[in-house]
Amino acid sequence: MKRMFTIALLFLLWQQVMAQDTIVTVNGDEIAGWVKEITMDEIRYHKPDTTDKALYQIRRAEVFMVKFANGTKEIIAQSQAAAQDSAMSADQMYLLGKEDALRHYKGNGAMWGSAGCALLLPYGLAGSAAIGLVRPKAHNNPVSNVNYLSDPNFVKGYEDQARKKKTGKVLAGTGIGVVTSIAVLLIVITSVPYQ
Repeated sequence: MKRMFTIALLFLLWQQVMAQDTIVTVNGDEIAGWVKEITMDEIRYHKPDTTDKALYQIRRAEVFMVKFANGTKEIIAQSQAAAQDSAMSADQMYLLGKEDALRHYKGNGAMWGSAGCALLLPYGLAGSAAIGLVRPKAHNNPVSNVNYLSDPNFVKGYEDQARKKKTGKVLAGTGIGVVTSIAVLLIVITSVPYQ
């Protein structure tokens, strides 16, 4: 009975800890608490690790995002970043798109998909080639700021760099698939006894 009571108590405490909002600052720090109010200048919140119900505040300019306990998120600094980026030239937005793709585009699905196709030598190589020919779309992949997707120069830079990265991943996956297929074939051939 004690064990069941302890487990129930731990479960309730775990839920209480997990049911907190998280304030993510511009420099990446996370502040746990319960957000009470978001104003034009500041965010007011309660800290979970204090017994008093003091209301703490942080300047809105220092906050990147608020992750609420229910799973929703509110980007705070995005509108400020968009205003700063509107002054960027077309070439700068193109380069920003390339940098964003280097940081955020993974392409691992293309690698493992082409590896799986290449296992079916020689016909699977056509599947790997087809995977490599599909251009990655910026709108379907993670970016640092969704407002950037409205700029065609950013999108072009992102997609150009993502295509290069995807091509490398497809080639690596094809290599993995071909080497694995040949290794399996050699194991099968050498394990068959001669008669």
